Amino acid sequence: MLILKNAYILTGEKGSEIRKGSIVIEKDIIKDVIYHDLENPDPSYQVIDLDGLYLGPGFIDVHSHSDLTIFCHPESESALSQGVTTIISGNCGFSVCPANKTKKEILKEASAYGITNIPWKTINEYFKHLENTQIGINFGYLVGHGQIRAEVVGYSNIKITEDHLKQMSYELEKALDDGAVGLSLGLIYIPGRFASMDELVQLAKIVKSKNKIVTNHMRSESSHLIEAIEESIEISQRTGVNFQISHLKAAGVGKGKAQSACHLIEKAIEKGINVAADQYPYNASNTGLSQVLPPHYLEGSIDQIIKKVTQNPENIAQEIEKYPHTPWDQIIISEAYNPKLTKYLGMSIKQIAQDMRLPEAMTVLKLLEIENYDLGAIYFLMDQQEVDYIACQNFVMVASDSAVRNTNSPSFPHPRTFGTYTKFISYYVKERELLTLSEAIHKMTLMPATKFNIPKRGKIQKGYFADIVVFNLEKVKDNATYTSPKNLSDGVEMVFVNGVLSYKDKRVINKSGKVLRL
Repeated sequence: MLILKNAYILTGEKGSEIRKGSIVIEKDIIKDVIYHDLENPDPSYQVIDLDGLYLGPGFIDVHSHSDLTIFCHPESESALSQGVTTIISGNCGFSVCPANKTKKEILKEASAYGITNIPWKTINEYFKHLENTQIGINFGYLVGHGQIRAEVVGYSNIKITEDHLKQMSYELEKALDDGAVGLSLGLIYIPGRFASMDELVQLAKIVKSKNKIVTNHMRSESSHLIEAIEESIEISQRTGVNFQISHLKAAGVGKGKAQSACHLIEKAIEKGINVAADQYPYNASNTGLSQVLPPHYLEGSIDQIIKKVTQNPENIAQEIEKYPHTPWDQIIISEAYNPKLTKYLGMSIKQIAQDMRLPEAMTVLKLLEIENYDLGAIYFLMDQQEVDYIACQNFVMVASDSAVRNTNSPSFPHPRTFGTYTKFISYYVKERELLTLSEAIHKMTLMPATKFNIPKRGKIQKGYFADIVVFNLEKVKDNATYTSPKNLSDGVEMVFVNGVLSYKDKRVINKSGKVLRL
């Protein structure tokens, strides 16, 4: 039993008054919240005097890609070090189950992390395997539409029959009944991009019947941003499903559309359509290097894609140069596991091309060939003013769009992996003063918990789980940069997960996370 006293308490509610008080923790639950002096606390309780530090609910990251890295880095240092106590993975249409016909594809990705065996086929089996792995954070999971589609019809643009749709509906319903948080769409990626509105509506109706959520990496975040938002709104409008637009942005040629995009979402909300969004506070995205390829090369499995792009590289390189893409000096390699490519982590395509003495497009194809898989890449695509505008919208919550890592991991991740939440406070509350501290904390706690139907988390209240972050507001600062992305943040003093002190003095000291079957 534990008492945390003399803290400035942020409840997680929007605009709530910040008051000095204490909380009482018994096992994994907040037993009481007290706003008066504790002169003679129960001697059976351990007492920690926080001496004016801030105390709030543990942060909730609803957009994570930790499906496999959670097994490699169960401590989840990147998350805990910035105050995150709960993540939702399985986003963008990608999940690692159901896994029958596609197990080879999943193993190919897993092998990059040193994982050689996948002892699961269903989400239930995945959860059981995760429950046998002591993890540092609470972990919820979305089932990926792209993964379900690949299981049923593969990765090609095949016309969906009624029988196919019945099979997809069965897999979706089974995953939701097994405890998946909802369904994630990745309509910019293969095979999700082949889905029709009728297919998406049919599946969304199933999600609605289970009172769960649909998330969407939209078909476009640039040239067709407005149309992609309209499609998202239509899915929710036609089905009534709880809908989340993932990592909202106006990227590339879409720069200048952020305000119009947000107004479109606001109008939908005013009409009673249940739609919201999340965002990371950076002007660069992170996805596969393969996204610079013209779309017709992206159809099929990874093996098929690699085979296609290595057969006639000179011709394909010419196509790449003609197809609109981010400037080569604005694309940085962040993830590669072939030792031959280690030296290129953190370098731009332009720099790597100079080292390889190849044209940039040929360099891209050479990198894919050497890795024999996709590489992670950071793309500088957004205008910072538009990033800030989106961040301050009432319907936008915070999410990292990253995967859990430890500081000793061999990757060169986007700085959002180690810095999203501390950056949000440091930049938007302290530096720019665009949000109050209560507003910022709400976007990271109760707002995502409510939207994703995560019970009894995201709020400092009696009876809620004791997921808690304690921080020094004056010192809160993100230190992760594009050149040194695994630096831990300052100012996060303590993190409690399910009532257990899990992070202190910039180190993970306990692994107390739970698998959330929702």
